[in-house]
Amino acid sequence: MSRRAGAVVLIAALVAGCHGAPALPSGPLPRLPRDAARFEIESITDSTATFRLGEAQWIRCGYSSFAVDPLQRDALIAQLRIVRRDSVTATALVTSQVAGVKRTHVVLVVRPPVPWWHRRLFWSGAGLGAITGAGGALLLR
Repeated sequence: MSRRAGAVVLIAALVAGCHGAPALPSGPLPRLPRDAARFEIESITDSTATFRLGEAQWIRCGYSSFAVDPLQRDALIAQLRIVRRDSVTATALVTSQVAGVKRTHVVLVVRPPVPWWHRRLFWSGAGLGAITGAGGALLLR
């Protein structure tokens, strides 16, 4: 195998590995995940709900969230979008609702998935592939 053929095989392997990540869902979630972070609503207005962040410093503006009724087995009450955040609280705008949001409801925020290029497994595979390809190219020299 020539050096050029080895390089082509290495590039093809890296490209095929990059596109193997599952696609993210584009529509609304079919069900609320059980591992979503739960927050008690501190204050409510006609169109917003404010809640304390606590240890969830990963929450950013633009994230989707849900208001659910814990007394009715987490029945969906409203969908919200985080519009304001400071170091202690976050404010979410109600974008759609089934019923009025109350202080007895809780806000669920789903942690977004880590992009494939931030995952350790991807970089481990890319590094191992590069080392294997370079070693194979040196042996075939």
